[in-house]
Amino acid sequence: MKYLLRSKIISNLIFKLRRFRYQARDERSEQTLLLTYLCPNAKKASGGVKVIYRHVSLINNMQIAAVKAQVFHPKDVNFRCDAPFNNLAFKNDFIFNKQHEVFVIHEMWAAREARIARDKGIRYIIQVQGGYDIFRKADVASVYTAYQHAELITCVSDDIYACLVFLFPEFEHKIYRLHLSVESDLFRPAVHKENIITYMPRKLEKHSKLVMNFIAGKLPASWKILPIQNMNQQAVAETLGKSRIFLSFSELEGLGLPPIEAALAGNLVIGYTGEAGKEYWLEGQFHEVKCGDIRSFSEMVLSKIKEMDSGHFDFNKIKHNITTLQDKYSPVKELAGLRGLVDQLSKG
Repeated sequence: MKYLLRSKIISNLIFKLRRFRYQARDERSEQTLLLTYLCPNAKKASGGVKVIYRHVSLINNMQIAAVKAQVFHPKDVNFRCDAPFNNLAFKNDFIFNKQHEVFVIHEMWAAREARIARDKGIRYIIQVQGGYDIFRKADVASVYTAYQHAELITCVSDDIYACLVFLFPEFEHKIYRLHLSVESDLFRPAVHKENIITYMPRKLEKHSKLVMNFIAGKLPASWKILPIQNMNQQAVAETLGKSRIFLSFSELEGLGLPPIEAALAGNLVIGYTGEAGKEYWLEGQFHEVKCGDIRSFSEMVLSKIKEMDSGHFDFNKIKHNITTLQDKYSPVKELAGLRGLVDQLSKG
């Protein structure tokens, strides 16, 4: 135990002193552009980490002449997430090419990493996946300076874009909108739906437990609640495909994908929008509850169960919504956004 603690302390110290390891050199390169994505260490790629790995994979798979992308884990350059993507590449040192390499820094580490990049003469952009994480572990002044000197600022939702324009209206000209995609061939309704309510316990655990307790004594015997946890993506998709109702406990999300996946799988979605969810909160399928209103949340769930049990709800009515979501969050749009990003950076 003492050895592990000592090892962790040493590892954290080395990470904090990493600014002395960064170097920027003028070196010839066969590439006109190399995007290096800063990435936290996470055993399993999910959320923002999954997006980083996916973007690296997609850029490399596009096979654009003289353009490559790679993942960079500065806490441990040999670290690798468990991610279902091919054609990945990894940076295994702290040496950057001054002319051809662009450091892609996520918003949660933007202030500290951007300061290092500026001091070393490293090109950088900021990729924002959470509009409400911009000031995480940083003060307003250092965050402003980081965004001021970024070549571009990317975002992945309407809500994040609005947050950025509100905070930095003078930088609106360099905010670039990317799009995320959802695997609509994986997330789709099962042939036979079951009376299952699904939710993710890791999201606002206190809220989800309260809702479970509020409806426990009123849930019809023919219905069951199935938490989605410790499942791989295939198992999640199969579970959502069978369920009829998904409970959203999103809180200040950049763009919460689970409610979209649930909707594509033919679920009614009840709960919180997480703010960013407002861009996909389609009438008839999505039912918003004010964050923290546990009683209304519970009443809404029981009301929709009663509606379904009485045969007054027609699932065919949400087919149009599914088509709309498939188009809005399609791989074609995601690839077009990344290609446009590469084009802009290549000109710089």
